[in-house]
Amino acid sequence: MLRTSLLLVVLLAGSLSCDVRGSQAAAQPAPPAAPTTSAPSATARARASESGPIRIEVLRADERPPTFVMRGGPRGHGRLVFLHGMCGHGLGYAQSFQFSAAKLGTLIAPQADVSCGDVWSKWSADVKQLDQRIVSTFRELGHPEPIKDVIVIGMSQGATRAIDLARRFPERYTRLIAMAAPTAIQPGELKSLKSAVMMAGERDRQDLMRQSERALRQSGVPVSFLVIPQATHGAMGPTPERTMSEALQLLSADSPPRETRDGPR
Repeated sequence: MLRTSLLLVVLLAGSLSCDVRGSQAAAQPAPPAAPTTSAPSATARARASESGPIRIEVLRADERPPTFVMRGGPRGHGRLVFLHGMCGHGLGYAQSFQFSAAKLGTLIAPQADVSCGDVWSKWSADVKQLDQRIVSTFRELGHPEPIKDVIVIGMSQGATRAIDLARRFPERYTRLIAMAAPTAIQPGELKSLKSAVMMAGERDRQDLMRQSERALRQSGVPVSFLVIPQATHGAMGPTPERTMSEALQLLSADSPPRETRDGPR
């Protein structure tokens, strides 16, 4: 509990920006559990993940780069994936809204595949390989086939990869939350999305995400815009559970509001 509390304090106090300096405000990763002498089966691991409180842990101690996954319960039956920003770290982000995510389903947060030094990393352009990692993770967690209807969430560079996944694998990534992406979605893109939420920090530039909101609306996608209160670039603000709870509720609604919204205050 102390480790988790410290992680969240670091996350909420810092500005998780998309460069190495900013991402050092992110939470430090939890140390991996020591490997056992005999690896449990996928079924045994899936059953073990259902016990205990909601928490974020490494999928496997020997996996490089690691994938952080939600364990415990209760949680919904859906699937969510979070992609961190450039030279960032996924653990603290996932922990910051784990209870809101659990209401919908299982959250995973793969660590990016190109090292920035120490624990920090950024995303390569290999979107196919990223999709394979996501699919294999849900399979290892015991999710039934087909692996589809995944909510994909990305921050900054992670938002560009989230958009790429939704563009390339529309049958799998059907709902999108993009936060502080460095480029805007263009009109006519991502028409197959069931819903989307564009987000930007209150103390960050908002024009690109508002432009993306307008483009998606023109394409007929139910979309909303939310401000992350008090947040600079890459940060989740002081109330990530409340902020992400609202975003996920909008994303999961049958008909999310299409007008621009100022977000929670």
